[in-house]
Amino acid sequence: MTTGQARLSERWNALFDAAERLARARALDEVVDVVRKTARNVTDAQGVTFVVREGDHCHYIAEDAIAPLWAGRSFSLSECVPGWVMLHGEPAIIPDVRADPRVPKDFYRGTFVESVVMMPVRAGADEAAIGAYWSEPGAPDDTTVELIRMLARYVGAAIANVALQDSFELLNRTAAAVAVERDLDTIVQMVTDAGVELTGAEFGAFFYNEVDEKGERYTLYSLSGAPREAFARFPMPRNTEVFAPTFTGTGVVRSDNIRLDPRYGKSAPYHGMPEGHLPVTSYLAVPVKSRSGEVHGGLFFGHHQEARFTADHETALLGIAGHAAIAIDNARLNQATEAEIRARRAAEAELRYLNASLEHRIAERTAEIQAQADRLAESERHFRMLVEGVSDYAIYLLDPQGNITNWNPGAERIKGYNADEILGRNFSTFYTEEDREAGIPARALEIATRTGRYESEGWRIRKDGSQLWVSAVIDAIRDKDGQLVGFAKITRDLTEKREIEEQLRQSQKMEAVGQLTGGIAHDFNNLLTIITGNIDIALRMLENPADGGRVRRAIGNAMKGAERASALTQRLLAFSRRQPLAPKPLDLDKVVAGLSDLLKRSLGELIHLEVVSSPGLWPVEADPNQLESALVNLAVNARDAIADSGTLTIETANAYLDTDYAASHAEVPPGNYVVIAVSDTGVGMPRDVLARVFEPFFTTKEVGHGTGLGLSQVYGFVKQSGGHVNVYSEEGCGTTVKIYLPRFTGASIEEDAPVETAYEPRSARGEAVLVVEDDAEVRAFSADVLRDAGYQVLEAGDGAAALRILERRNQRVDLLFTDVVMPGLSGRELSDRARQLRPNLKVLYTSGYTRNAIVHGGRLDPGVELLPKPFTSRSLMLRVRDLLDARTGKRLLLIEDDPAVRTLAIEALRSAGYLSEPAANAAEGLGRLRAAQGGYDAVVIATGPSEKDSDALLKEIRGQWADLPVLITGAASPSAESAQAVVRLVRPYTVQSIIDGLKRLGIT
Repeated sequence: MTTGQARLSERWNALFDAAERLARARALDEVVDVVRKTARNVTDAQGVTFVVREGDHCHYIAEDAIAPLWAGRSFSLSECVPGWVMLHGEPAIIPDVRADPRVPKDFYRGTFVESVVMMPVRAGADEAAIGAYWSEPGAPDDTTVELIRMLARYVGAAIANVALQDSFELLNRTAAAVAVERDLDTIVQMVTDAGVELTGAEFGAFFYNEVDEKGERYTLYSLSGAPREAFARFPMPRNTEVFAPTFTGTGVVRSDNIRLDPRYGKSAPYHGMPEGHLPVTSYLAVPVKSRSGEVHGGLFFGHHQEARFTADHETALLGIAGHAAIAIDNARLNQATEAEIRARRAAEAELRYLNASLEHRIAERTAEIQAQADRLAESERHFRMLVEGVSDYAIYLLDPQGNITNWNPGAERIKGYNADEILGRNFSTFYTEEDREAGIPARALEIATRTGRYESEGWRIRKDGSQLWVSAVIDAIRDKDGQLVGFAKITRDLTEKREIEEQLRQSQKMEAVGQLTGGIAHDFNNLLTIITGNIDIALRMLENPADGGRVRRAIGNAMKGAERASALTQRLLAFSRRQPLAPKPLDLDKVVAGLSDLLKRSLGELIHLEVVSSPGLWPVEADPNQLESALVNLAVNARDAIADSGTLTIETANAYLDTDYAASHAEVPPGNYVVIAVSDTGVGMPRDVLARVFEPFFTTKEVGHGTGLGLSQVYGFVKQSGGHVNVYSEEGCGTTVKIYLPRFTGASIEEDAPVETAYEPRSARGEAVLVVEDDAEVRAFSADVLRDAGYQVLEAGDGAAALRILERRNQRVDLLFTDVVMPGLSGRELSDRARQLRPNLKVLYTSGYTRNAIVHGGRLDPGVELLPKPFTSRSLMLRVRDLLDARTGKRLLLIEDDPAVRTLAIEALRSAGYLSEPAANAAEGLGRLRAAQGGYDAVVIATGPSEKDSDALLKEIRGQWADLPVLITGAASPSAESAQAVVRLVRPYTVQSIIDGLKRLGIT
């Protein structure tokens, strides 16, 4: 054997000897000692070092060299060769330290080192390195490198073995410690500290489960390796994807880099760790579960470096978690036992005290009860004296069912019953039969129970059957627990007081009627003077043909007087709320805007008109003509109240009148209203004038300037429309009139088509009109006007004569023009019987006062056409022509997504006599169908490809309205014509093609 071979054999033997000694090592110091004593002999190097990683640094913990190197010093991982090895996990074989860029030249300057082999040592999560140094370049050969690699492997195994033994010892110590510990805080702290030590984590924490109803709240219980302040400013962890497995006990979460975990960073608001949080890269979390399956919480460990936790750590922590769960269960059981013992001892002490003081307490309680009984008896005696001493009021008590339990002398005097006759009977005995049938007594008790009090006035019955008018108050009586025990009822006889008030009201009514009659007589006498005087002049002038101009002027003046008389009549009807209204949905902003030019001309140049609109204004339902008339009246009054120059402001807004406001204005129901306020900067009104502002014929203007009916007309119109009007005024500051109209929630507002006012239509087809009027002069006037317009006119003086004409089979009658109020058959009764004979007969009513024949609630009945008296020849011709030209329009729903095509089609269909409603898409169309409950004669589907296809829409329609006719435009389908009540047209379509398709569906 050569010398070289012998030396190689010695080196291998030295390696095997080191391996045996490393296998017996029981501590890291022993491992380091073996490396220091044997490594040079194994490697034939001039120096060896043992380096371990501590955080981001390399620490040279041992060396054996021919000259001192770096023993006991630490360097950053990035500035030393061992750091490069640990970061890259591979050996560094450097034949020449001066030529390798991995070598920090400054560290090696002044040392003997010319070549290096640095070998990584892997021991679980612990990192270390063994370095060998030679004094000449190129020294390490392949055999030496392999010997160093094997030595590093043995050292890694020895370190892992030492760590495993340490783990077992730590586990045993921790298990023994927590087994005897009963304090919950100490247990979890011991467990957390053991976990940090066992895993080498930088910090660890135990979060205790305190789950709210959302399962998202946990409490930090203990912390190890970091100050508690490090978590104090951050919220507790929530039930996110990362934390959920731990807190629900479904498994362990271990990650080499939690920031790269797909479950990480998905929850608001931080989407990861908040700024300033302890740095966590390696992550290990283990649930702590009791034997019953309850999850007490979780152990969480972190390290800023990657891959610091291994499967061995996971297994060891599961063992610690199991011991911790048992200890927590025992601690809780101990706490519960101690609490029960304390409670039992306290109860025994209290029982001993109660037994010792029972006799004394019984005596005290007996005296207290007796004192309360004496006070109650005294209170009842005083109450009985008070109640029995009152003779002007009936005061008595009821049980919860309304049966009488107490009766005072006042009740006996007012009602006529003595106590023996009435006690035990129900208080409804005093109500009229009508009130009992209407359930008023039961409703009174229900309101008193719910609100605490019920107040009312009404008729009641005495024992002798006579009636009295009373004011009654019912108060609910409850015990200290809030339970109803009965009612107290106080009744006062107001019969005499009511008779006096009724006499006063009758006197005031007669005075008002007298004032009204005088005002009407005064104004009508003036108007009749104008009419009769001018007619007389015209009659005298007719004898002289040369005075034709004066005749026309006189007749014109007479017509003006008649028009003023008509306007006066309409104002009287408005005040009395008897005028027939034709309400429709209105946008008040548009009404005011449409009136602004007229108002500006009426106000003059010195008065500035300011209109304040309100975006999002709710619609109302009112008669547009009467509303405009009311606004003009208010504007004229405001103009007259402004001395020289000033401002008139008309403002609209949405308003809510609450129950408090309604309580102080009895005629106003609470709810949503639209208010229109007319304000001026005029002289204002004193209180006495303000109190009479709505009285008919009351005016502060000079004689001849106004009738005193303007505000009365406004008041009557608003009340008839279901609204409310109020006036606010202050002398020297101006006046504001506020009109409140109820919010309209029905169908949307449709714009009226413009009306050509100069057109006087005539008959083009010689239609026949039956004129029925009991006033011969009015009948002759109507017949002459219609004959002049080219109509065939039939006349009847009453309903019976009209029916005889209608019964003639060969007699053509296209329209019935009838007065409403006639002797015998009324106009409405005539219309009903006429349509039995001729179902398609069109009817136009006329009347100066309709009573309730065709008007209910102040509104025309649906489908009724009315021409109010007095009327002109032109207005009669217009209404007759319009009614004859109107078809019985069928109601269509047109679903078309192109706005221009939709508008054109709607107008064309309307001109063809169809009542068409538009929808921009399938969803809107279905919404309209549901709102109308399918109340259309047909549906036209003309949607483009961007909408759900027509067949799908047809299927939805058929699912709810199986027989509703449907016309579809688009590509023709072979099966289309076989479908029931369906017609298809090819797109593009024309309006005529739609009309033809509707005819095929039977819609004409």
